[in-house]
Amino acid sequence: MDSHRKQIFLISFCMDKILDNNFFILIHKNLDYSMENLIGKLIDNYRIVSVLGKGGMGIVYKAYDTKLDRYVAIKLLNAQTYERDRFIERFKREAKNQAKLSHPNIVTVYGFIEYGELLGIVMEYVEGESLEKVIQRQGRFNLYDVIYILKQALLGLGYAHSKGFVHRDIKPSNIILNKEGITKIMDFGISKSLFDKNMTKTGSKIGTVYYMSPEQIKSDDVTNRCDIYSIGCTAYEMIVGTPPFDFQSEYEVMDSHLKKSPPRISSKLTGVPEQVDKVVLRALEKNPNDRYNTCEEMFNDVQELDKFVSKMYTSYFQKTKERSTTYKTVSTVAFVAFVLFLIGLSYFVYKQVNVLITSNKLDRLKKFSIQSLFSSEENKFKFSKIDKVDTKVIGNLNSVAFADARLAAAVGDSGLIIQSYDGGLTWKQKEFNRKINFSDIYCMSSGASIIVGDSSTIYMGQSNLDSLKLVPTYSGYTFFRVKFIDNETGFITGNKGVILKTENGGYSWKKMITNTKDLIFDLAFIDSKHGFAVGWNGMILESKNGGESWSKTENHSQDNYFKSIDFTDTGYGLIVGGDGTILRSTDHGQHWEETKITDIGGLQKVIFISNDYAVLIGSKGTIMVSKDKGENWDLVDSQLYSNMNDIDINPDGHLYLVGVNGMMFKIQ
Repeated sequence: MDSHRKQIFLISFCMDKILDNNFFILIHKNLDYSMENLIGKLIDNYRIVSVLGKGGMGIVYKAYDTKLDRYVAIKLLNAQTYERDRFIERFKREAKNQAKLSHPNIVTVYGFIEYGELLGIVMEYVEGESLEKVIQRQGRFNLYDVIYILKQALLGLGYAHSKGFVHRDIKPSNIILNKEGITKIMDFGISKSLFDKNMTKTGSKIGTVYYMSPEQIKSDDVTNRCDIYSIGCTAYEMIVGTPPFDFQSEYEVMDSHLKKSPPRISSKLTGVPEQVDKVVLRALEKNPNDRYNTCEEMFNDVQELDKFVSKMYTSYFQKTKERSTTYKTVSTVAFVAFVLFLIGLSYFVYKQVNVLITSNKLDRLKKFSIQSLFSSEENKFKFSKIDKVDTKVIGNLNSVAFADARLAAAVGDSGLIIQSYDGGLTWKQKEFNRKINFSDIYCMSSGASIIVGDSSTIYMGQSNLDSLKLVPTYSGYTFFRVKFIDNETGFITGNKGVILKTENGGYSWKKMITNTKDLIFDLAFIDSKHGFAVGWNGMILESKNGGESWSKTENHSQDNYFKSIDFTDTGYGLIVGGDGTILRSTDHGQHWEETKITDIGGLQKVIFISNDYAVLIGSKGTIMVSKDKGENWDLVDSQLYSNMNDIDINPDGHLYLVGVNGMMFKIQ
């Protein structure tokens, strides 16, 4: 498969990442069966006790079985959907599939219940912690514990494969450790029987991006080797503390699964045997035929790996006594290892501190409070604090826009639209029955708006989004950004090298000449004729005829991407993208100077809020401010840790940021 086709697969997956959104609908807020109302209720012979967790598949409750005198877990989903019959049929199939799996390393399914519009699977209640929570708490596992856990997980997964089932979403959050140290695989809810020909069609993309096999990304047939790849990713994270491809951008993660080899574990952690690399990296081979054929085959290699693990490690389950010869031997080895560790640590600290000092990274990454950055008298803006705004939604918000001092809107995944009529103080969700992933929204002072997203979606709204109408356009695209340079002229960017243009305020759109098939994220115009667009593979396009045609300028980084671009009225330009890359131009985009700021992750959006001031946002809650047209940057001590997707400034001069899980913040 050539690089262009891989990129098309990558982008079509990213913007269509939820298969059959009906299956992921959570309990609807208008139902009487809300989370609060269910606590204490008796459903059949199960009394609901508490909420154990929420996820894409539904809400999981702890309940007491009054007949069998035991606690159980019940996963409940709402079946009130316009394809209810199909939804119920699929849910029952899930319950029956899980009930067929009886193994000590798989969470047991007890039964199936219905309650009003709710459907539930009753399963074994496991008191313990998921691998994800352990990693979050202690950073990573020691190698002995990884082997101990991995062997159990392979036994359970191998059993499921032998019964004809592929999990398709193996990850640390779906593997739990109970108090007795037993590893159990959870949530076969998106697994499909290998013998069910109706459910193995190409195009069913399910999984979690950090642990997803190349076949799933490309929508190839799913086999047991997909699970082997995912368990390889999980083992990698257990040892190192991060997934093999740890990027904030989904595009980078999936592109890496398709093209790149992960860093060797032995290169990241001193003292890790080479045998660890051999086992884990074989599980992570791009070609399924180069991986382990079965979980049993991988289990045998893990058994052999066990011989190379130092017996000085303390087991997470405190079972090292089984492996020890004498206390004296272990103590001696531990003491020598501790001394060597201190020597190595001292050298590491010296080298790292020396590098930081000589490179001035300490100064560059120093964090400033928002108030201290804007406290002097000459500052045009007087930002003093960052407040969280209650949006009352939990879906990912991808874009926010202000039409005027009163009207604002934000859009996100699964048809999420929220509106504000008081300048962003309060927000209300707009009911929308299509589950399109919206990427961007542009609001005009006239009250009109344009929303774009996947599946070639362009919606035009009049009168404060009251009447959204689908605008006919070209099929087969995912749209990322919509911008207008005046009341009538606007542009939309997307995958497959598409740029659309309107000259009648958004009522109709035509395709421009770009001479590229790479995805285009964003564009900006210096004046009505001269514009630039940026995208995948370090691409920068330039137009000198009002966007009618575009040609490539220099590529700055073939293995990176540029996500956002903006210009001042005086011709200063900024481009930001992956790996903390910032490009700056002082001459209307004719030349670009590149800077890369490490340790802040990918950058999502940059805007000039005046001819001098610029603000950029990114992953990990990154907010950076420049007061000199992007020449120097200060990192804001935002105390935010969520990925930020978009930023806009309202007419009052307040900044609004939106991100994952319905997050919205106001800088004022």
